[in-house]
Amino acid sequence: MSTSGYRSNSKLILLVTNNVLSAGIFSRGNTQMELCHVDSKHKVFPYISTLQPGMIVFDHDFLNDEVEKLVRRIRTDPFYAKLKICCLKASFNRKTDEQLKVTGVDYLVYKQQTYSAAY
Repeated sequence: MSTSGYRSNSKLILLVTNNVLSAGIFSRGNTQMELCHVDSKHKVFPYISTLQPGMIVFDHDFLNDEVEKLVRRIRTDPFYAKLKICCLKASFNRKTDEQLKVTGVDYLVYKQQTYSAAY
């Protein structure tokens, strides 16, 4: 019996947000990356299973407390061990950021810094 593990497509980013403008942060200047936009938390796991992205980006302002639940679900399943998790936030907040890191978020990106650096 063979099981095919999770084979991530390192060039695919799954972006979970209701704001399509957030996609510009990740696509600007990088023509090799491919973005897939998801606007509902209920579509996250079907898209992960189908597309097998290398990274998933959660918009903290859109999902709020749901981010931690989704990250915990991903981190407790060994099938998703190679999946990198990024959280897009409006601004720095020590308590929230530390909680996200402990939960399993690999990277934190702040909208204020990113938008100001781009222009």
